[in-house]
Amino acid sequence: MPGRACCGSQKRAGEIEEGDPARQATVNSGAHDIGTERCDKSGLLVRNTSACQTATHVTAQRLQLHDDLELDARRAVWLPRSRSLAVADLHLGEAWVRRARGQLVPLGVADTTVARLRSLLESYRPERLVLLGDIVHAALPVDGIQSAVQELAALEREGLVMDWCLGNHDRQLSRQLTRWGIAVRTAAQVNLPEAMLYHGDQPPEPSHHEGVTDVWKIHGHLHPALVLDDGVATRAKVPCFLVAPGRLVLPAFSEMAAGVAVDRSGLVQDAGDTLRFESAVACLGPRLLRIPFAR
Repeated sequence: MPGRACCGSQKRAGEIEEGDPARQATVNSGAHDIGTERCDKSGLLVRNTSACQTATHVTAQRLQLHDDLELDARRAVWLPRSRSLAVADLHLGEAWVRRARGQLVPLGVADTTVARLRSLLESYRPERLVLLGDIVHAALPVDGIQSAVQELAALEREGLVMDWCLGNHDRQLSRQLTRWGIAVRTAAQVNLPEAMLYHGDQPPEPSHHEGVTDVWKIHGHLHPALVLDDGVATRAKVPCFLVAPGRLVLPAFSEMAAGVAVDRSGLVQDAGDTLRFESAVACLGPRLLRIPFAR
């Protein structure tokens, strides 16, 4: 489908090219028709023109979701009031786990997780780094997994506190950490003034936030993703954040995570509960694109 540039016909630096899913993106659920419309400002397919974003918004690496929350296209959330950075679902050592279980995974598959975290730390210089569960894919006594965990633990330095919120994949991690002689701070949940942070496989624990209405619940576990298409032939599944009033779900930080596609209703089934989200924020490489769900 043809699209128009925001200002004139010539491509400017940073403008989205024709054929880029970020230009004509829409949430697609199977063969259902989305019922979207073109926004005259940007050419993006959106649900309504009031939700339209300009090319400047789409090409941004960061999105200010709230005074206390800033999303980063590198699959992280920054909490400026607490100077805290959070990521979820690292699944360290997944390739090693698959090999240990007999799956054919190439030995040359590189795990860039810790290097990407180091880059985020250099960008934000946080005082706290919160790992929201499923830190390892499985806590097996395998040298490759031990090396990855040691490299992660080595990120903690003077001036940086690391909190390891354990998830359902981390059930044996505390035992392995002891065997490996790695000392870290583990917890089920981290309570900050503006947010409760936890993995998400279990409901949050009671905290001093009970009855406070402006505290965010931030978790992972769901590995949310969106299927974007241009209405013709191009389709791509990309990781995304899920947003609801007072709730934020992070995409899996692991690049090996396939992601669970969220359909256009914004309804997600989780442990027997139905969660409703107002919008998703897709991670398109170095860019973010906010997409409202159908009402």
